[in-house]
Amino acid sequence: PRRPRGTIRSMHPKTLLVACSDLVALTLRFDHPADATVARFFREHKSLGPRERATMTETVYNVLRKKLLFDHLAPSGSGAKERRLAILGFHGPRDFLYAALSDQEKHWLEQCDKIQVADLMERHRHNLPEWLAAPLKEQTGAQFWPLVESLSRNAGLDLRVNQLTAKRSEVQKALSVAGIKSAVTSFSPWGLRLDGKPALKKLASYLKGDFEIQDEGSQLLAMLVDPHRGEMVVDFCAGAGGKTLALGASMRSTGRLY
Repeated sequence: PRRPRGTIRSMHPKTLLVACSDLVALTLRFDHPADATVARFFREHKSLGPRERATMTETVYNVLRKKLLFDHLAPSGSGAKERRLAILGFHGPRDFLYAALSDQEKHWLEQCDKIQVADLMERHRHNLPEWLAAPLKEQTGAQFWPLVESLSRNAGLDLRVNQLTAKRSEVQKALSVAGIKSAVTSFSPWGLRLDGKPALKKLASYLKGDFEIQDEGSQLLAMLVDPHRGEMVVDFCAGAGGKTLALGASMRSTGRLY
């Protein structure tokens, strides 16, 4: 029978944990950027469902964000290191994870849970290399630890409303009709921040080009350029072109944009 899709429980917990461990091991080779490694793995394993891919992706990024802490905790466990790291960073319900663990692993994980991170060395708390932590402390002062806390969290999902075709209030209403909660961004007048990471690419407003996925920070960079109609603007750091499109919208599609 065909395996049901769209649920974390469509794959046996032990099988999913093995897949997470394999992906963690590949990523920690650092042969390629993490997102490229993850994308290639999924291309080679097309049978994985969307929830399984989400669990594996977030597990990998949990490990990367807290690698120094997890490297500190992992030696107290048993088995392959990448499995121990995947257990520590597993993104999913604890009861689901427990179904994949031996009794020894459950006991080890419970002991790790009891450790107070505030009592550990600073490098295990901020998870930054010293060459980066030292200058950041000097530059940010009292804001260093709030910055660390921000960097340790999963990134939010922001949208930029296309000011050429729609208004932010209209897009927010369309999202609400689709059952997607959003709030206006703190600084960008074009942005919406979503609650969670819902599927967006089949929404009519997305297909019409009324919005695109773009971090608020990238929106602010485009605003700081402050381009106007008829000007010549050069984007020297264009990747997928999200900021280029934001610049073009500010120019009302006139002038030159390289």
